[in-house]
Amino acid sequence: MSDSSLVRPYRGVAAGNRIASRRDALIDAALEVFAAEGWSAISARRVCEQAGLTRRYFYESFDDIDALTAATFQRIAGEVFAAVQAATADRAATVPELARRAVAAGLDVLAQPPAKGQFLVMAQRAGGSIGQQRASALDDLASIVQTVHSTDSEAASTIDPREARITALAVVGAVLAIVDSWLAQVSDLSREEVISWSTAAALGIFDAVTARQRQPC
Repeated sequence: MSDSSLVRPYRGVAAGNRIASRRDALIDAALEVFAAEGWSAISARRVCEQAGLTRRYFYESFDDIDALTAATFQRIAGEVFAAVQAATADRAATVPELARRAVAAGLDVLAQPPAKGQFLVMAQRAGGSIGQQRASALDDLASIVQTVHSTDSEAASTIDPREARITALAVVGAVLAIVDSWLAQVSDLSREEVISWSTAAALGIFDAVTARQRQPC
């Protein structure tokens, strides 16, 4: 195949769109293989078989299997971020309600299908380039938490930006610890209990920081 065939339209579809479509298909296939056969089954050969693509197309989008799992992690994390952001868009709602909506929205993404949430847990254990993706995802979620917390007029007036950021990171860490343990089936909790505990953890941190600000120097 000539180089020009890789960039010219084929059946009316631009080359870039074809590449993006194949990349998405490989990520879909990675999740399907993981759901059916487990983490150890994810390989370039097996994912290509599942996607109905040749190995050449795998390396068109990914340098190796680590890059594929990182991309899969990034996609799921992006879906969680979008869902949480949408759930907290109503600035007229109270902070407790926004916190509950955020957790519920994130869980809904990770449970549809359940392989999404389980993939995130296994990917973090596997290490590799996932570490960078996870750090970025935590930072993105912390930015939402910080915005939600700022809707509390008392918090907004007493907490400086540096402390607000630390508070947001603490909230994200506490909530994800609960969610991750549930996804890994370590915690014997129902979905509603996960939401309740996660919301309580977030509000507890908010309250503790606000109380700290009231203490005399």
